[in-house]
Amino acid sequence: MPSQSFEVDAILQTLVTNRVASRIWEKDATLWPAESPGAEPAAEIMGWLELPDGLEARLADVAEVVASLQRAQDGREAITDLVVMGMGGSSMTPEVLRVVFGTQPGGMRLHVLDTVNPGTIGPVTESLPLATTAFAVSSKSGTTVEPLSLEKHFKKALADAGIADPASRFIAVTDAGNPLAQRAQAGEFAHWLETPKDVGGRFSALTNFGMFPAAALGVDVGSVARSAASMAVLCHPDSAENPGLVLGANLGSNANLGRDKVTLITSPGLERFGLWVEQLLAESTGKHGKGLIPIAGEPLFAPEDYGSDRNFIYLQLRDADNSVTDAAAEAVEAAGHPVQTLKIDSLDHLGGQFFMWEFAVAVAGHIMGIFPFDQPDVNGAKDAARAILESGELPAGDAETDLNTALSALIETPKPGDYVAIGAFMPETPEVATAFSKLRSRITRKTGMATTFGFGPRYLHSIGQLYKGGTDSIRFLGLVSHGSGDINVPGETYTLGSLTPAQAYGDFEVLRDRGRRIQTAVLGNNAEAEIEQTLTD
Repeated sequence: MPSQSFEVDAILQTLVTNRVASRIWEKDATLWPAESPGAEPAAEIMGWLELPDGLEARLADVAEVVASLQRAQDGREAITDLVVMGMGGSSMTPEVLRVVFGTQPGGMRLHVLDTVNPGTIGPVTESLPLATTAFAVSSKSGTTVEPLSLEKHFKKALADAGIADPASRFIAVTDAGNPLAQRAQAGEFAHWLETPKDVGGRFSALTNFGMFPAAALGVDVGSVARSAASMAVLCHPDSAENPGLVLGANLGSNANLGRDKVTLITSPGLERFGLWVEQLLAESTGKHGKGLIPIAGEPLFAPEDYGSDRNFIYLQLRDADNSVTDAAAEAVEAAGHPVQTLKIDSLDHLGGQFFMWEFAVAVAGHIMGIFPFDQPDVNGAKDAARAILESGELPAGDAETDLNTALSALIETPKPGDYVAIGAFMPETPEVATAFSKLRSRITRKTGMATTFGFGPRYLHSIGQLYKGGTDSIRFLGLVSHGSGDINVPGETYTLGSLTPAQAYGDFEVLRDRGRRIQTAVLGNNAEAEIEQTLTD
């Protein structure tokens, strides 16, 4: 139970009295407002509830595909590396597993590409052992432009490397009936792993979108599946002990009280899990002027640096070195902030965490009066990017302002409850990520405002829904960088170098159309230094 939980206790008891847990399992759509026009109704998109039941047995197909890849056959060497190409729900779980678990004994090296930035794709292509690499095209719709563009790029790279049949190295992970599945059934892929139509992307961690990469890494997916099944049982009863009900009551009731900045403190090694939570909370609740605002990957601060809009969730991994994070959680709790600690016995128990958070979001949506299973504002940026590619012209209003000028203008007159969101369309490197982390620290210490950060186009398929559809407390800083080179996309009129800025400026245009406070800047060839120098005066 979170601290400072007087209101949470009252809401939780109301949830129990009103049988909210049971009604979620019954897929009772009256728990939430109606879905957005064109969205699937609740009953047709809540298949995630059934995923833990029988999951371990269903993983046999995944194990068979992994074993097939790791066998030398038909003149092909055993596969040592797997590249997952996807966006949003198709890539978040693989990325979390890649970092949290790493390659386990007997597993493959996993690479997750949720970007089309040439500055990232070029070096990855050069570094891969193409003779022993396989590629998964992961897309729920089967039409996502980023993974399909990368598929064409890597098939050409394989052909150029002398691989006789590039298609034999590709796996399709997608729903039945869409164009990607049809191509797989026609023999354009070595394997097709089907994903359920009634499970939305951000709820798909326990589908083949997540479990295939986990098995490829050598993770004990059976243990992960059993963890999820055990958590599903715990989330069934209408009881104040139901962990999904407790977390959902905390998230929803605190948001209604103005504590909508869900701030994650994580044990060492679990930091990347915040990416997955970020997408789940933001896309599920960030709409119609409302939303939970996930603060993930933020540096730790002294209690006095945090505003009264914070709600802390501490993911505490047993047997980790939790001395720093324990002290941070205790300090903010002593300062009067709400803190809920989620104890995780082992990494295998992340299966249960996936399910519990999904259940909690359904509960929080009920409390906040939000339909949690659609994402009505995601396609706006896609449409704008497509229009830019077709016209060949960037929209007006994106002059090449320097970073310090743009940010200084954006954070003038800080207001309680506001937050600064940073979207950076540039290659992701550890050095640049560290520089942005320092910048986030300076912003919060200078203004008291929370910050979010994401590399583009990843954030478009994640927290981007919240930026456009959530509260107007956002102050958005959009960044692009030059000097990333270019890569042709076989068979297409666009290149990766033109697709990246089209996505950036398309999103910036939509944010302006929504009346968001936005400043943009273009970084030069030494982006890391520019970021480091910002707000140092």
